Amino acid sequence: EAAKKAKEEACASATESTPVVEEALRFYAPSGDEARLTALLERGIVNVMATDEDDKMAIDLAKRGSYNKETKEWVQSEGHKACVALLKEAMNKAYEEACASATESTPGVEEALRFYA
Repeated sequence: EAAKKAKEEACASATESTPVVEEALRFYAPSGDEARLTALLERGIVNVMATDEDDKMAIDLAKRGSYNKETKEWVQSEGHKACVALLKEAMNKAYEEACASATESTPGVEEALRFYA
């Protein structure tokens, strides 16, 4: 609970995407925390393409779900599914903005082409 509170405080005062804000994104998505993820995405400051040390984006973690220690399986709840939908929407917006402002091929434009293909 203390970790959640620290992430919320860091996100509330942030004015741009930082490693702490990106970590919060990757924390809320796999926990299926739709409300906190929505609040973070609505601020429009987080890099939804940011990856962790294993090159996983928040959407990858949300798709995987949470690990159930009793059944020893990965489980995707309705909250996870909602987080995946929110992240897809945010990624679409990021790709559209990257493409609209591009005057030449960039990694963002190339990623958008792969995403839409």
